[in-house]
Amino acid sequence: MWRRLPRVPNQEVVLFTHLLSFSLVVSASAAAESLPSSMEEFVNWNLDRGVCGQWQTSGVTKDMWAGVPSGLEYTHTMSSKFDVDTGRLVDHGQMQAEDGTIISTGSGVMTWDEERGTVVGTFSGFDMGKPFHGSSVLTSATDDTLTWEYTEMSRGETTTYVHSTKYTGRNTRENSFQVKGSSDAPWVTIDRRVKPTKAMLADAGLPGTWMSTNPDGSRSRTVVSWAAGEHVLKYERFEQAASGGEWTSSSLFVWYWDAHHDHIATMYLDDHGTVIHGSVESISKSGDTVTIISNHEGNRYHDLTMSTQAKQMVTPNSITNSWTGMSLNGKRHKLSWSEGSYTTQRAKK
Repeated sequence: MWRRLPRVPNQEVVLFTHLLSFSLVVSASAAAESLPSSMEEFVNWNLDRGVCGQWQTSGVTKDMWAGVPSGLEYTHTMSSKFDVDTGRLVDHGQMQAEDGTIISTGSGVMTWDEERGTVVGTFSGFDMGKPFHGSSVLTSATDDTLTWEYTEMSRGETTTYVHSTKYTGRNTRENSFQVKGSSDAPWVTIDRRVKPTKAMLADAGLPGTWMSTNPDGSRSRTVVSWAAGEHVLKYERFEQAASGGEWTSSSLFVWYWDAHHDHIATMYLDDHGTVIHGSVESISKSGDTVTIISNHEGNRYHDLTMSTQAKQMVTPNSITNSWTGMSLNGKRHKLSWSEGSYTTQRAKK
């Protein structure tokens, strides 16, 4: 009688398995951390993560930069844009103290270095009024992080830093700065994308539900809320017949920041097919009343061009709308609702 011995895996199979496992690990690592193969790939990496625009952070300066004193409370604003004509990414930054003193200001540009086969950058400016300049080389890129080696010359000193930027959300990113080879803790800051529309409309307190009753007994309900990462303020209006019943959506009005024209822009759409664009002319505050003046023009009543200036007077519990110079196809025309004012009340919670 014989006993069957346990099967021993073929050594070649074992070797192949180990090599395959090693290959997969290396491949995964390479995929997770690699350099872009072109400037276009690098630019698109940044555009996909929303680099363009303004970013802001606040904190206290640390003893790291030759030209920047430590212990100063500051706000740092960074503006980034893609220059389509040159194919470069351009930055401008300014660090300002609480008393308005400019601690640091400078500009930089990122471009492709054919010899190194990677992205390089230059940055120059003034720290406390004294010049500095530096150059950087992109050393690694992952799905959410770029890491650079940055060498700066300031006040007779040359220092090399490791700088990484990690995108932690659609409107947040983390920056880490550390002197290369140092055991000191890095200087970590959190950038948040600037939201001009929200900042400019903050005093108005518009978000909420607003109600009104029309002369014919029908009712209107307008729900105001922030959308798209709080970059867009949205009004959606619903109507209910005098007899009651279902509320139906009748119009949508949005406010958003138009970076090209540097103002708050608006768009109105309704259930008649109306599309009207506008821009905010001014926002002022007196006591608890915020007054918003805006100009509007667009398509209404099928193929007519409607234009007017609107005024909203917002208090904690009411919004009063009125219009000036209502026109159709460039001719003054008094509509049934345009010559008086229209007030809605904040709904009680």
